[in-house]
Amino acid sequence: MSEKKKIELPSGGWAVFKDPTTLRVRDRKKVLRNASGEEGLMQALTLVDGLIAILVEEWSFEFPIPSIKISVLEDLTMADYDTLAEEAGKAQKVLFPQLSETDATKADVDSPFGKYSD
Repeated sequence: MSEKKKIELPSGGWAVFKDPTTLRVRDRKKVLRNASGEEGLMQALTLVDGLIAILVEEWSFEFPIPSIKISVLEDLTMADYDTLAEEAGKAQKVLFPQLSETDATKADVDSPFGKYSD
């Protein structure tokens, strides 16, 4: 049985993430396709946006969830975005196990998930 996770956000809002163990290869491809045109830090941020988009099933905001319109992430407060990004970083270990945090990725500013891995 999969478990959804309700994430309380600093603004008082919330988001419900799907269980990362339910993600499929098509989800990985969506995230990679979303980031394929970017380089360096922008690629890392775009990968995080893609992860958030495939994980958020519902949220308290009045605009559509990111899987419908990914640009809505730009309208979040930085604190809310960072909270979602941190949670999405945990799912990265399921979707991209080869990118799991190491001392090298932690120190590499261009590492796709260096900042958000736990």
